[in-house]
Amino acid sequence: MRKLFAGAIYAVSVLKSRGFAVAVFSAAAAFILCWVPSRIKTVKVDFNGEVQTVHTALCDPSYILESLGITPGRDDVVTCLGFEHCGFFGNYGETSAEINIRSAFDIEIEADRLRYHVLAAEGDTVADALYASGLEVRGTDYISTSAEKTVEPDDVIKITRVDYIITTEEETIPRGKTYRGTSLVSGGKTVLLSYGKNGTLLKTYEQKIVDGVMEDMTLVSEDVIKKPTDDIYVVGDGSAVSPLDYGYSITNGVPSSYSAVFENVRATGYYAPPGAGTASGRLAQVGYVAVDPKIIPYGTKLWIVAHGNTGFVYGYALAADTGGAMLSGKNFVDLYYDTYYECVLNGLRYVDVYVLE
Repeated sequence: MRKLFAGAIYAVSVLKSRGFAVAVFSAAAAFILCWVPSRIKTVKVDFNGEVQTVHTALCDPSYILESLGITPGRDDVVTCLGFEHCGFFGNYGETSAEINIRSAFDIEIEADRLRYHVLAAEGDTVADALYASGLEVRGTDYISTSAEKTVEPDDVIKITRVDYIITTEEETIPRGKTYRGTSLVSGGKTVLLSYGKNGTLLKTYEQKIVDGVMEDMTLVSEDVIKKPTDDIYVVGDGSAVSPLDYGYSITNGVPSSYSAVFENVRATGYYAPPGAGTASGRLAQVGYVAVDPKIIPYGTKLWIVAHGNTGFVYGYALAADTGGAMLSGKNFVDLYYDTYYECVLNGLRYVDVYVLE
């Protein structure tokens, strides 16, 4: 116990000695001289292009800016790099850092008949400002300046809304008039056989709408969705009704040659819808006539003209059909027309029927 107490008294005397104090001070000084330089870094401060460089062990960018007398505005953009490993005891590892400050300023964006105020900073582009505004810019819209242009204080950017709308419009196609010669009516007289119908034309337009106002309209296409049909008139000019042509020479209503003739016989007119057939198996058409096949066989070529060549000329014909009036002998021939009204105009006529072959 006495030895322990003596040892303690010796230790205290050593600690109080001048030599120990000098040794501790020297060690501390050496530590500081080695530690402090290792914690100092070079900080570059860029304030709107004005660059200052400072060597500091401070880790808080706000203290560094304060030491330089720089106070960023409330809306300024401050970016700090190289301070990731700073702590209470200084920097660890980094030897350089950057503080970039860009002053904020106000610009305006006009869109949808409204004006928006947007904060931008040095170096921002028009695209950056539009993104910050939250406004949608579509592919068809116009921007008053290039999206890559750097914005400046008090700039005004205008967005012009452009829409393309497809519209259709129906337009009437007026019916026309068709005239054809005939001997059913007297010379020079014009008779309406049938009314036609107007057609319909569908026009497709592309409208260009600029900020809600139509600026231009372009015709894209035209489609006939309903064809018009003509009014049909016949004009009395002595023409034969039938379009058939067997090539005979006709003089005063009489063919140059024939095998038989039935004179002053009754002739009526008949009509059938398009596509109707005949008793001989042929499709009905103008020029085909109905007869009694026992008298005139199917397929016989004929020439039919008003008795005494008094004006009416049906013309060349083909025996192709029959009917009750012909089989009973009430009528000799029934002349086919492609309109009902021509049958009415024909009525009952007396004709000469020449058998050609």
